[in-house]
Amino acid sequence: MNKYIPQQQDIVFIDFDPSLGQEITKRRPAVVMSNLGYSKLTGLVVIVPITHANNNNLQKEGYFIPYNSDKINGFINPLQFFTYDYKKRHCEYIDILDTKTFFELKKSIMNIIN
Repeated sequence: MNKYIPQQQDIVFIDFDPSLGQEITKRRPAVVMSNLGYSKLTGLVVIVPITHANNNNLQKEGYFIPYNSDKINGFINPLQFFTYDYKKRHCEYIDILDTKTFFELKKSIMNIIN
């Protein structure tokens, strides 16, 4: 049994299926936005997907954030943040996002919701 509890700034693999409409699909990496206390209390995790789709218009607008490490590469997509049951979606720890990129991501999300 997996006892992993997602923490803010973790990069995880998570199952996005089933999905509807234009939602992101498949098992893919994502950045954890919610904190450990939230995950423990609710059994949920707020995540932002990492995709390989390079949508040039969204990148030019400053929405997609390029990310490359020795474990994961792609674009962090703050336009699609989700709340999921991390146990049912088989959330698995991969790595941790560097603090500079994490704050850039938080700023991008704040620009979307404000």
